[in-house]
Amino acid sequence: MTRWSTPKGLQTSKAYEYFRPKLARQPWKAAIWKAFISSKYSFILWLGLRGRLATRDRLGFLQEEDLCSLCINTKESAKHLFFECPFNNFVWSRIRHWLGINRTMSILQSAVKWLKKEKTGSSVQNKARHLALACTVYTLWKHRNEVIFEGSTACPERLINLVKVTLYRVLWTLFPHGLTVLNL
Repeated sequence: MTRWSTPKGLQTSKAYEYFRPKLARQPWKAAIWKAFISSKYSFILWLGLRGRLATRDRLGFLQEEDLCSLCINTKESAKHLFFECPFNNFVWSRIRHWLGINRTMSILQSAVKWLKKEKTGSSVQNKARHLALACTVYTLWKHRNEVIFEGSTACPERLINLVKVTLYRVLWTLFPHGLTVLNL
């Protein structure tokens, strides 16, 4: 009780802090929760970083099929889905090339860590990189779900164009006269 009391009396905030579990700081929090990134993009990226996306390897108890619905030759996991699947790897490579990002990424955590370190370039370029990561992860996840649940056909060019259009729209609202800096 003495830990929660002050000269003015008991403080519930002190009691709350005492009972609340102290979690390890997540270095990627500041990189994904940005005002200019749609919350649905940030949420899917956040789930992916925490290993909580409902990929087939995590849902094995519900079904027999565990192959990636896009390449149909490897067991689906978050790592495979976002960085090892040939279909999605093609999408990533085109987006990276379009933005002038030479680095290849192998897991979401390393991609976000790289974003935090990579502060070179203009404000437009930094925002474009953050938005591209979140938007691409969301778009790939949504497309994967469309293929599984709606029988949609895998079309990488459509996804690439969707990511590009989204980036243009968001960046245009932030920098209506400055997109020439990005050379998009």
